[in-house]
Amino acid sequence: MRKILLTGAAGVIGTDVARLLPHHGEFWRLTDIRPATSSATSWSGNVEWVQADLTDPEQANRLCNGVDSVIHLAGQPREREWSELFGPNIVACTNLWEAMRQQGVKRVVFGSSNHASGMYPATQTLSGTEAARPDSRYGITKVFGEALGSCYADKFNIKCFSIRIGTYRETPSIERELATWVSPRDLASLIRVGLQAEYHNEIVYGVSNNSRSWWRNDRAYQLGYAPQDNAETYAPDIAMTTPDKNDVATVLQGANHAGRDFTGNLEWLTNRRVGE
Repeated sequence: MRKILLTGAAGVIGTDVARLLPHHGEFWRLTDIRPATSSATSWSGNVEWVQADLTDPEQANRLCNGVDSVIHLAGQPREREWSELFGPNIVACTNLWEAMRQQGVKRVVFGSSNHASGMYPATQTLSGTEAARPDSRYGITKVFGEALGSCYADKFNIKCFSIRIGTYRETPSIERELATWVSPRDLASLIRVGLQAEYHNEIVYGVSNNSRSWWRNDRAYQLGYAPQDNAETYAPDIAMTTPDKNDVATVLQGANHAGRDFTGNLEWLTNRRVGE
């Protein structure tokens, strides 16, 4: 029986993933630094809950024992000071990948973020093959996780499927989300692609089939991703604004993450093309 480890299982996305992905014929080990949620205790079948701290390498090793695949969603999900990001987003990632190597894990689906490429202009369409351009300390930690995935795929043959998750919610609520939104069921289906498809190391975008998407996501489609939702369905209910070419949060894909503390050259960033 295939054994899957899901980290961050008490988080918003982790809770939904465990609920939406079928478990038939699989054993799921769910973990979080926090206690199990009420919904977690109601899961039945081949599921176990282990409260653990991934910043402890021994705990990371025990979690990976006997595991075939990992879905790594744990970590600090927002922009914070380095002191708050270093443990959950850097140390925990390092410990987890090393534990996967030592325990013989075959693949990992990594919950990265669109903020790994948030300094690209909203006028440019990305595929995931471009150089990372993180927009924040948080975005940098996600690029670090993607780099771990690349290295361990190349050196130790641990397949890595990094998903740069867009705006995750039930429905889009602001104009930007018409491009970046991903529905819970679409993200769950993309994670399932990461668990089943044949690849070596991939970076894809966690985004629904949005008409205004900034991300092409060709590779995700080639591997079997078939999103069901489109943010355009909700466009009539969303207030539209006139773009301000001098507003960093409007011009760059990372929005407020990109705009916070910005003192750079916005004109240069806007005119620089993909690959330059």
